[in-house]
Amino acid sequence: MNDPGLECSVVGPGIVRVGLKVTVPVEKAWLALADPMRLAHWFGEIGEPWLPGRRDRIEFGDGDFFEVLTHEVVECRVIDFEWRFLGLSPIARIRWTAKVLPDGTEIAVEDRDPHRTPAESDELLTGWTDFFRRLARYLATGESSRYAWRDDIDGSVDLPSFAGAALHRDALVRWLPIASDGFAPRWFFIVDDEGPRRFRVDDWSEEPGGLRFSVEIPGAAARTRCRVTATGKRLSFSHSGWRALELPDRRALLLRRRFTAAWVAALDQARGLAEVR
Repeated sequence: MNDPGLECSVVGPGIVRVGLKVTVPVEKAWLALADPMRLAHWFGEIGEPWLPGRRDRIEFGDGDFFEVLTHEVVECRVIDFEWRFLGLSPIARIRWTAKVLPDGTEIAVEDRDPHRTPAESDELLTGWTDFFRRLARYLATGESSRYAWRDDIDGSVDLPSFAGAALHRDALVRWLPIASDGFAPRWFFIVDDEGPRRFRVDDWSEEPGGLRFSVEIPGAAARTRCRVTATGKRLSFSHSGWRALELPDRRALLLRRRFTAAWVAALDQARGLAEVR
């Protein structure tokens, strides 16, 4: 990495570390991690201040979130917690630290999950590097540096048995909110506080270990694209193309939130069905 003061590495199996050296006192750096209002300027929104034993969520405003359990807080030194993306993905242990330097502070994150693959570690290293660049900008300017929203919705859940069974057509319709026109899957359904809504499905394609389809958004310039895969016990999905819709940002963001909630509910349903089989 070429960023001055930024050190990023995979330090062991499933362990990534990013360190950032900044010329601000440790008290100011600490508040960027510990104070919910300041955390929201570069990272995400947490409901309550960090407190050992407290369960909370970190929300990113686009439907994405982490469920969080705080383990340790040491003033101006450590915030240690575990989190689970969308409340479904494998649990990772996160440790934020602040260390006094002669000319400022080193802020670091260590993210551990012994079961993640090298490719997943590389992806997380990229993600934390981006977050810490945003933290550096916030500390330097005092202005918000959060990203607006992600183009992709994605997530995964580990099932108690072979995830491929969830892709069999008779099982699929029990957890994925789709309906057929009598010949092929044709509608993707959302039912939430905004009311029921269906979206046309096209390009349905089944493949070994997965399936692909597109979802049409009325009035949009392009279709969104979905992929569901099963690898071992892990069931994963991606739903991309949200920034290509050419819709007003507010409408596109609302739709993204609704689809995120629908996918979370679908994966939770798939897990529940697998647990009772």
